[in-house]
Amino acid sequence: MTAIIPPSGGQYLVSRDGTKIWADVAGNPTKPAVVFIHGLSCTALAFDSQFSDPNLLNNLYMVRYEMRGHGRSDHPQDFESYASIKFAEDFMIVLSVFGLKRPFVCGWSMGGR
Repeated sequence: MTAIIPPSGGQYLVSRDGTKIWADVAGNPTKPAVVFIHGLSCTALAFDSQFSDPNLLNNLYMVRYEMRGHGRSDHPQDFESYASIKFAEDFMIVLSVFGLKRPFVCGWSMGGR
C-alpha cells in the first residue's frame, strides 16, 4: 500500500536564473499528477481546500507552486525576470524536481470577456 503524502508546508526550488520558487506536494504518488497554478495577484493558498481533501489526497498526486513575483516565491526587481520564458523555466523546474512527466495542469485565470 502506498502512503499518502500530506502537504509539507512547502519547499523552495531554484529556477534556471536563480529565482527561488515555493512549491508543495501532497497526495498519492502512484495516482495521476495534477499541477495547480494560481492566477495573477493570487497565491497557492487558493488550493488549500484541494490539498486538505481526503478524496483528492487518495486519488491524485498534487503539486502547487507560487509563480515568481507572488507569495513566498522570489520577487525579482528587473523587468527581464518576468519574460514568458522565465515562467516556462519555473514550470519545468517544478516538473523536474517532482519527477512529473505528463501531469494534468489546473490553472486559474481572472480573465475577462
